[in-house]
Amino acid sequence: MKKIITIAMFFSLLFATKGYSQESYMSVNYGVSFTSGDMNDFISKVSWRGGLIEYRYAVNGNLFVGVDVGWYVFYEKKNYDTYTSGLETLSGVQYRYQNEVPILVSAEYFISAFNSIKPYVGFGIGTMYSERSIDMGMYRLKENPWHFAIKPEVGILWEMSYSTALKVAGKYYNGFKAGDLDNQGYFSISVGFAFKL
Repeated sequence: MKKIITIAMFFSLLFATKGYSQESYMSVNYGVSFTSGDMNDFISKVSWRGGLIEYRYAVNGNLFVGVDVGWYVFYEKKNYDTYTSGLETLSGVQYRYQNEVPILVSAEYFISAFNSIKPYVGFGIGTMYSERSIDMGMYRLKENPWHFAIKPEVGILWEMSYSTALKVAGKYYNGFKAGDLDNQGYFSISVGFAFKL
């Protein structure tokens, strides 16, 4: 984990000190997310609680690199039932929560760099913190591993003025097996504003 944060900080500082000849931008995004795989078995409801901050620096006219930090919250209430975990069996109502915090080094390649509407493809690599908990009566079960994570992405950046743009993207986050949790994956559709720095 320390290595990934160190690498992300190194790239951020490297790109921030290259001067003003290239452009950079920061975006603040709201995300709606849909679970998949093992995560969908745990929580199947759509999450309306998610956000992401991105920083990008232009390596050339079409390629931007930078860092992402997000926070997505998933929740589902399960009806009264009998649940078994290991050797324990309990009956009651379950409240299931999962927090996901991706921290990634990312790149975006813009297919068209000269129009006001710029479609792009992207990819991110880094880590993802998962905090899964189940509340049932007076009991709480909790797991919180760090996953190695990747994030493919497609999106559009629509320049509304010289310094601001609307950013719409579809992303898939995949955190590989860590601790007692299998792969944790979810799709996120994000909408946000980007600001040139």
